[in-house]
Amino acid sequence: MSILDMFLAGATFRTTTPSFEAGEEIEVYVTDYDDAEGDLYALVGETRLSFVDGSRNLVGCRVLARVESFDDDAHRGTVAHLETLDRGSF
Repeated sequence: MSILDMFLAGATFRTTTPSFEAGEEIEVYVTDYDDAEGDLYALVGETRLSFVDGSRNLVGCRVLARVESFDDDAHRGTVAHLETLDRGSF
């Protein structure tokens, strides 16, 4: 292993379309509620995660959510709200 390989070991680049695995627990900011579709969602880069539960008063909150399903090709998934961590505003 070269010195460069050792230096870069474990280094990764951020992406605008992160992927998630079903069952994974993640912290996200709830981005918005779509009135037309009745969809509460969080955007992580360009990835959209829709909540299977939760109410519109979670918009702007940082929450712990469990990934229920995820489509890598469409960068869309569903998550379940587990816990509200912070009722911040951004």
